Amino acid sequence: MPQQPSKPQQARSDSAQSKQSQSMRTSAMRISKDETSGLPTMLVQAILVAVVLMIGELISAPIYVSLQPGVFPLLPWAAVAWLLAIGFAYVVGFALLWCAESFAYRLKAKAQPLIYAVIGAVSFAVWTAWVVLGIMNMIFVRVGMAPVSSQAMIPAVVNGAVLGLCAFFVAATVTPRIAKHRAAVIIMGIVTILAAALGGYVLSQMMQVLG
Repeated sequence: MPQQPSKPQQARSDSAQSKQSQSMRTSAMRISKDETSGLPTMLVQAILVAVVLMIGELISAPIYVSLQPGVFPLLPWAAVAWLLAIGFAYVVGFALLWCAESFAYRLKAKAQPLIYAVIGAVSFAVWTAWVVLGIMNMIFVRVGMAPVSSQAMIPAVVNGAVLGLCAFFVAATVTPRIAKHRAAVIIMGIVTILAAALGGYVLSQMMQVLG
């Protein structure tokens, strides 16, 4: 008959497995950094997400302005959209990037950007529907206009999904090359913060005028 392991042996085995599991969790929780610049990888990813969303919101501003013509000037709305997009990147984005990394690391390298892209598309589509269009509707109501209908929201939500997909795909694929250039990353980060500050100022002025 096979010999059963003694209790001390079983305890040592359980202890070794527990230490190995704890070591794996500790390793997973370490912040990965670029070897050249020393910048945290996830920080660079979030900055890239913010930059891509900034560019995308500027290009797609006419889609939002056309929802209720005559309410929003084009460039002031683009500035407000920058605030909301950059807020997404730096507040919600870190958690989403962590989730994407947690799902993607089990896959082959070529498939990993697809996980990032899907998470980015879904999350920014939801953000567009709930936050961006929610703020637009609040302003529409204040000026005495009807809020955007569900049908009219579809182009904006689809646009949000496309922007989120592009932003997270770029974060997954371009970060290893951009992270080596510390100065460039810092400049991009500063630009996004200044753009968000401008958007915050424009939004505050809008709310002040509306009372």
